Amino acid sequence: AFQPQHQCHRLLRIHYSQQTSCRNNQLYKTDRLSNSQINTQLFTSQNDKEGNSDGTVVGASLLFAGTAIGAGMIALPAETIDAGFVPSVFGLLLCWIFTYITSLVTLEASWLASSSTISSEQKNQEGGGGAGFLSISKMALGVPGEILTASLFWFLLTAIIVAYTAEGGQLISQFSKEIIHTDIAPTIGSLVFATFFASLATYGTSRVDAINRIFVFGLIATFIGLVGVGFPMVKGSNLIDQSNWGMVYPPVISIGILSFGAQNVVPTLLQYLNYDPLKTRQAILLGSLLPLTLYTIWEAVFLGVIDTSNADGSKMEV
Repeated sequence: AFQPQHQCHRLLRIHYSQQTSCRNNQLYKTDRLSNSQINTQLFTSQNDKEGNSDGTVVGASLLFAGTAIGAGMIALPAETIDAGFVPSVFGLLLCWIFTYITSLVTLEASWLASSSTISSEQKNQEGGGGAGFLSISKMALGVPGEILTASLFWFLLTAIIVAYTAEGGQLISQFSKEIIHTDIAPTIGSLVFATFFASLATYGTSRVDAINRIFVFGLIATFIGLVGVGFPMVKGSNLIDQSNWGMVYPPVISIGILSFGAQNVVPTLLQYLNYDPLKTRQAILLGSLLPLTLYTIWEAVFLGVIDTSNADGSKMEV
């Protein structure tokens, strides 16, 4: 009678040991999975397993950088050549600090406005409803402030759209004449330009993010090509000898603030990152450092090639 009972206890101990080993193995796999998620949190969403379409920090930073980098970059060398390379970089650094601080203030205001208007559960259920500048203005200044902000944004965005559409029409007309050998009026070119980019905007934030990445990487590739062509012609004396600190303001500061301007996209980034302020702050930092780096290299190449002491009408030469 003792032998079967002893074997039964032995089998129970073996079964318990196997269960403990399985639990430890599952905990080890879970721990490894958690570490893998932590290491890739900049590139993947934390809520993918729940089916939510959260954005990534890299995608949001490219949206910020793509908003900042524009026509102002083309005008930088011409407007900063009188100041010289070192004063210009110092002025751009000040503009970057201004942009970063004001973007964080915008982030805080947008976060407070979104928190007061809609709960986190409602955001996830409804898939949006973030607080933009109009909501922020209404919360802080009431309805008159909201109307004033809407009017200012209308004038600002209309001016930007008109400028880009007009120049885009000129480029399409020139491309058609030189490549296709067909004359297209700039007005028709502007219509084609506006129709193309307006159709892209109808796909939603996630699709626009993917398209924006393609354009940003194309911009970086073109930038690298231009820098590669001009870099061998850069002379160190052209970068050091010309220094006029009195020309930092207003030329450098004014064009610098214009070139870094992307604060208007911060509320969109907050919504894109599922209302995570820490991720949004990381995206703002990375997205603002990218234009600063590109602008510094851009300035070094153009201002290093041109000898201002022998140049006649330096801005036109640039």
